[in-house]
Amino acid sequence: MVPCSSVFDLPMSALPMFITVDELAAVLRCQPEKVYRLAARGGLPSYKVEGRRLFNEAEVARWLETQRVGSNLAANASG
Repeated sequence: MVPCSSVFDLPMSALPMFITVDELAAVLRCQPEKVYRLAARGGLPSYKVEGRRLFNEAEVARWLETQRVGSNLAANASG
């Protein structure tokens, strides 16, 4: 039988880093209420743990890339 791996088998460095609503609001330079609204609508990836909304840093970074406007990096690199 193959042993079942779990999150507890991983080193702490392999676990995702989470930030709070207030921390993300500071990064985005907006009010925490805006962060709550984006997450509640499903537009911003988040986790709810014991009633607290948490955000995976890597997922937020990917989400931010999808929000980029007015810039085409490929066109800028060739031009």
